[in-house]
This record gives sequence, structure tokens and C-alpha cells, in this order.
Amino acid sequence: MTKKKKETEERRRRGRPTLPDDMRAMHGSIRLTRDRWAKLRRLGAAWLGKVVDRAKEPAPRK
Repeated sequence: MTKKKKETEERRRRGRPTLPDDMRAMHGSIRLTRDRWAKLRRLGAAWLGKVVDRAKEPAPRK
């Protein structure tokens, strides 16, 4: 094995492992008032994730 190839392989193994697609977070945007943004920052992303997971989706309209 050449020195260059060995260095390349070592670089690939560094860092955090890639998450599966179903666990990856996505970027998005929403509009909130300043007060709601402040509250969301205080509560944190973990709280938001739990609330979204717990929420029931409305029944489809006929």
C-alpha cells in the first residue's frame, strides 16, 4: 500500500459516522413572532422533536 493511499483511507475514517436517512435532520424555515422564537430557543430542539413526535395528525378531509 502506498503512503498516499494509506493517508487517504485514514482521512475517510475520521469524524462522526453518517446517520441513516431516517435519522438525519433537515433544514427548513417557519415564521414565528419574536416571543415565540425566544420561547422555542429556551425550550430547545429536543423539546420540539418530542412534541412533533407526540402530535396526532388530523384526519384527512373528505
